[in-house]
Amino acid sequence: MEKAKAYILTNGNSPAFWLIDNLWMPLATSHLTGNRFCLLEQVCATGIGGPPTHTHSSDEGFYVLEGKCTFRAGGVTVEAEAGSFILIPRETEHSFSVDQPQTHVLNFYTPAGFEMILMSIAGPALERKPPPPNAVPIPPRWILEELSREYGQKAVLGMPFVDMPTEQNSVTTASKINPIQPYMTSRDTAPAYWQESILWSVLASSEQTGGAFSLLEELCPMQSGPPPHTHEQDEALYIMDGEITVQTEDWVSAVGAGSLVYIPRGTVHSFRVDSQTARLLNFYLPGGFEQTITTFAQPANALTLPPPNLTIKSDGDRMKLLFERVGMRPVAGPDTLRENKR
Repeated sequence: MEKAKAYILTNGNSPAFWLIDNLWMPLATSHLTGNRFCLLEQVCATGIGGPPTHTHSSDEGFYVLEGKCTFRAGGVTVEAEAGSFILIPRETEHSFSVDQPQTHVLNFYTPAGFEMILMSIAGPALERKPPPPNAVPIPPRWILEELSREYGQKAVLGMPFVDMPTEQNSVTTASKINPIQPYMTSRDTAPAYWQESILWSVLASSEQTGGAFSLLEELCPMQSGPPPHTHEQDEALYIMDGEITVQTEDWVSAVGAGSLVYIPRGTVHSFRVDSQTARLLNFYLPGGFEQTITTFAQPANALTLPPPNLTIKSDGDRMKLLFERVGMRPVAGPDTLRENKR
């Protein structure tokens, strides 16, 4: 497979599909990320909503942008509203239902593969909203069985996209294979920190995901953002609100809400916030980068930007060692994004 390159896709120009009663927009796929990560933005109508109980060979996560869902995973049931994150470790039984019309979620997998099931059976979306009833036929069971075998999906109490969910076929039990436990948190309850003028909320740490990934939510003020650097992890930024300018080795681009920026490991990159504030989801694959926040940042006293007079004492030698351990390296040279803004 060709080496992955940095790219941008948005929920306005990505491919778009209809399946069951949902709109699906793949923003990261196996081909684009070297099989490391796929992310689907999904708008769910009422009705069928989610699937019956099944498992995947990939770790899976959901972030609820708008609306409300009920998730069942590993024998636990949780209700998730806007700002909630749900972790579903690989080989964990799970199902979910949509509780409000037009519920809007991000659904991601590492490693990638699930998107191939979806794109093999879905129909092209004629507009970017959930489809009318019966717009796409339910696929034959044998096709789902073969796709599931190829891409690591296993029916437990029902086959997703073929069997309609019911109370009986949506029950889950704890995994006997994976010791990593499913959980839910949110921007209101996750550990939060102040550092570099930014509010950081740790939605998923490397420890919680078995090293598969970390996920941070950032509230950033104008002009904030890192100077040029590289990671040993792949990084993805999803912009929920605001506008930023991203620079890589090959391009500079302004991006806004509904955009995903994917940055493969080893790529020199930086970004600058151009709006008054911006709210971002920040993925790292594998996990570990969050340690640079949890080790040196100050626990936030409120879920707001840090006060302007905040000073955080840092141990330069310890920070350098930690950056080396988690694979983050500054790149010598000018910070042209901020120079060009002056």
